[in-house]
Amino acid sequence: MRRLAATVVFGVALVSALAAQTGFTPWKQADGSNLSGMVLLCDTGVNRIAMPCGGALTPMTVLSTPFVRSGTGDPIIFDGVSTVAKQFAITKPADATSYRFVNPCSVDVRIRKVANMQESVTLTTGTRFMARSVETLGTSQPTYVSIIATAAPTGECAPELQYGRGG
Repeated sequence: MRRLAATVVFGVALVSALAAQTGFTPWKQADGSNLSGMVLLCDTGVNRIAMPCGGALTPMTVLSTPFVRSGTGDPIIFDGVSTVAKQFAITKPADATSYRFVNPCSVDVRIRKVANMQESVTLTTGTRFMARSVETLGTSQPTYVSIIATAAPTGECAPELQYGRGG
């Protein structure tokens, strides 16, 4: 009797699994072909359409919300940046969760939060921003920052920092 009950339960489970399999809709790639054998897939926002994630040809967005300026909307401009570290006093708006750093200089620069106007960034500390680039990062609560150019800039070097949310 016990063997019969186990067989019936197994049969019902097997029939249920087969019935569920016929209603399964596989994920597809954007070209309509079925996905199979992929390890990691990212949703494209289109129903049941996915693409491989993380490859060199498939960049992933880190922050998904647009950058919205905080405070007055005016950037903090760090003029006169050179190969000698220079300190600046800054004020972060209360609602800011990120900042956008624009480096229009012909060279890379490093910026670091410092405790006072005497402390400074070095060529091996702080965050490096590549020449002629824009980046958005999460923020802390700095009162002072120190900036240094990694090489002598050709022309004026005045990076900008804009506080905001998202990015």
